[in-house]
Amino acid sequence: MSGMDAFAIRQRANDGRRIALTLPDGSPTEHWLQIRSRWSDAFRQARDDAMQQVARLAQAGEAELETALEQSTLAVRSALVSAWSFDEPCVTDNVQAFLREAPQIAELVDRAGADDPAFFGNAFASSPTG
Repeated sequence: MSGMDAFAIRQRANDGRRIALTLPDGSPTEHWLQIRSRWSDAFRQARDDAMQQVARLAQAGEAELETALEQSTLAVRSALVSAWSFDEPCVTDNVQAFLREAPQIAELVDRAGADDPAFFGNAFASSPTG
């Protein structure tokens, strides 16, 4: 694969990778999340939508903008989660509620989605976009 295909990451970004969840005290659990890459279609669309929403609300008041920023951040992070081990369906409202109540998991999702070498290998880390 020495042509353009060698640069293709979209499928791996959309497929995501599974990460294990631990309790706040560090204890292991049987639970996991399937996390998409920051290069996934869903994440990039959610990010673009959030930026447009914040731009529209920038003229509102500071309180409205702060609320919109918090909601946008939650929406963008939830777009990284494509599946999970919980009994509840992995739908946007449930993912957002989970991430809102477990901010440490929201941060984990954010870091995992941005971990390019974990998705694409160490060579990606030294590329101009990695």
